[in-house]
Amino acid sequence: MTTAHSVELLDDPAAVLAVAGDLLAAEPVLWSVVASVTHHAARTFAPGGPRPEHPMWWAVVRDADDVVVAVSMRTMPHAPHTVWVPALPDDAAQLLARTALDHTVRSGEPPLISANGPLPAVRIFTDEVLRSTGGMVFEDRPDRLWEAKHVTAPDPAPSGRARPATPADLDLVTAWFAEFHPEADAQAGRPPAAEPLRIEGAQRWIEEGTVWLWDVDGEVVHLTGMRPPAFGVVRIGPVYTPAEHRGRGYARAMVAEVAQRVLDAGDRVCLYTDRNNPVSNRVYAAIGFEPVLDQVNLGVAPEASSASRES
Repeated sequence: MTTAHSVELLDDPAAVLAVAGDLLAAEPVLWSVVASVTHHAARTFAPGGPRPEHPMWWAVVRDADDVVVAVSMRTMPHAPHTVWVPALPDDAAQLLARTALDHTVRSGEPPLISANGPLPAVRIFTDEVLRSTGGMVFEDRPDRLWEAKHVTAPDPAPSGRARPATPADLDLVTAWFAEFHPEADAQAGRPPAAEPLRIEGAQRWIEEGTVWLWDVDGEVVHLTGMRPPAFGVVRIGPVYTPAEHRGRGYARAMVAEVAQRVLDAGDRVCLYTDRNNPVSNRVYAAIGFEPVLDQVNLGVAPEASSASRES
């Protein structure tokens, strides 16, 4: 395969920010996931210090003029250790997949069985993985990125008030972080995942002041999280209301308040939704969020298990 692109793997997040920071800063909403994850890793893992047990690498893609045009990464701490694939030309997506496959084999990392990003790059990436593994590709979750430049708060607002989570809320925040992804799958009509995604580090989130709770007369009925600013962009999520408190407008009111706080601080604000969840998409559109980009999470089923998925 001939390509006008090159791919360099890096395991030092500070080095990634040094070589790709200008790219991430140029379109910080589109790159909000890569930017926030990389900034957090740079704060957490010092060069030459302890490394996480899970895969943690970035792939910097350059064009024929050696200009950085994209960044991919595999940093998720839990299975399936998804690869984040950005929008890429076909040849670059194929080269990225081959580079990732080679690294996975040489390093003994868990196999590449999940990738997330915009079409067609993520599909080309997973198709290239299949050339080595066999099996099939299946769609796991369709995502949509939204940004709000102006916020319309609900009127009237529901009863209660927003407050930041405190250390006394740690058990509740930890439990709701664990419940978020399984219940999101259920709301979107997907069967429970064998290994549901998890949100880690509730204590760290609380200490950073990035968890907000909706409190009604001393009872917490809703949680909204947010990531610290990265290149001037704050990404909201998770957004979680327990089933017994849904339908009362808590999510709409809380996200509107958090988003307005972000804008008032001079930052931009974005979030992701599951395109299969019509409720959350309506909620965010109603308070001023507008679609930016659609992505899809694709799973790679090894050949041995593809027959059971097809049956």
